[in-house]
Amino acid sequence: MTSKFSTTGRGAHFCQSQPDPSQAVEGGTAPDLEGTETPFKTGYASFVVLGAQRMSQGPPGSMRHLDTLKYLFSKGLPPDVEDITGYTALHHATTCPAANDDLTRCLLENKADVNHRNRYGEISLFGAMQLNLIPTIDILMAFGADLDLPESGGITVRKHFLACGPKVTATIAKWIRKQAGEDALRAEKCCNQCGKVDSSLKNCGRCKIARYCSNECQKKSWPSHKKNCHPFSDSNTVTLKPYYEAWEMTFPTAETTRKAMGYPTNASSFSEVQTRAAHTPKNLDRGEHKSLVIKVQVPYTGDPSIVSTTPLMVYTKKRDFACAIRRSDAPAEYDRISHVVRTEGVGGAKAYFAAELESKDKLLVKVSEVLAEQPW
Repeated sequence: MTSKFSTTGRGAHFCQSQPDPSQAVEGGTAPDLEGTETPFKTGYASFVVLGAQRMSQGPPGSMRHLDTLKYLFSKGLPPDVEDITGYTALHHATTCPAANDDLTRCLLENKADVNHRNRYGEISLFGAMQLNLIPTIDILMAFGADLDLPESGGITVRKHFLACGPKVTATIAKWIRKQAGEDALRAEKCCNQCGKVDSSLKNCGRCKIARYCSNECQKKSWPSHKKNCHPFSDSNTVTLKPYYEAWEMTFPTAETTRKAMGYPTNASSFSEVQTRAAHTPKNLDRGEHKSLVIKVQVPYTGDPSIVSTTPLMVYTKKRDFACAIRRSDAPAEYDRISHVVRTEGVGGAKAYFAAELESKDKLLVKVSEVLAEQPW
């Protein structure tokens, strides 16, 4: 299979026309595996990655990029050959929308430097975050990506990840907790007893936070869960009055930034449902209480030392409930939940809580237990 890359010379023959690179390597006609091709100084590990990203099909026996990479590593191919921008194969593998995580893992297993900085000081994790490549981020973190290495402008992953949207935020926060040996409520969507991932998980009827896949699992869990099972009460909740006329719509900041930069975006993020700022669930008029997990966002000022008292933004994952909370409707409660968000929430900007919507105008929020960062 002929590559789409235009190269010249001995290395070009090796990269373009060899159906099996082992023939060139074993036959002594392969170029120096530590060398590069083209004025861009592209290394051979990078060629394999770039080819895999640009080719979706080929004749029988082709498309064996992973096998090729493994073979070349077995013959001494260095994993971290830089091109003229300081990119290594790992940078190329993790900064393209066409992610190939098998190649990423292969590079790292063969000693690619997960913290190699390109010409601009960026480690590979920066690109994966900007592209919202969650599985890739997990792999890089598992192999020891450093959150505190600054790029040339002084920005670190730890400072930047919040700006990359809720999926990236939840993923990086998960790894920060893991490295610190900390747990968080609802860190994973699974049964609290058996760990089963099930779309039909049901909340504990008392605390509204623990989830179970069956009555049997709930009964087994009770001896250990009961000491941490705190029902809604006056001491651990605030009662808020939803307000539905603060904004006409919202917009996803991270996805809007990606769109402006030409990166792929999730079209559903811009849908009418996901951008609505006000909505109430069905059946509230029947007197049915609605158990919710909500995100509460405090007003953004750009300066943590400036505390605004403009309305809070509140919504659920599906936006079946969305509203604002005005301080004038309940000053003490507004101040209490705002303080929790700023001191315990994600970057002091947002936090997730269990809540009960008792009516269109009455929302109980359990502020004593902040939930793990959610990917929405």
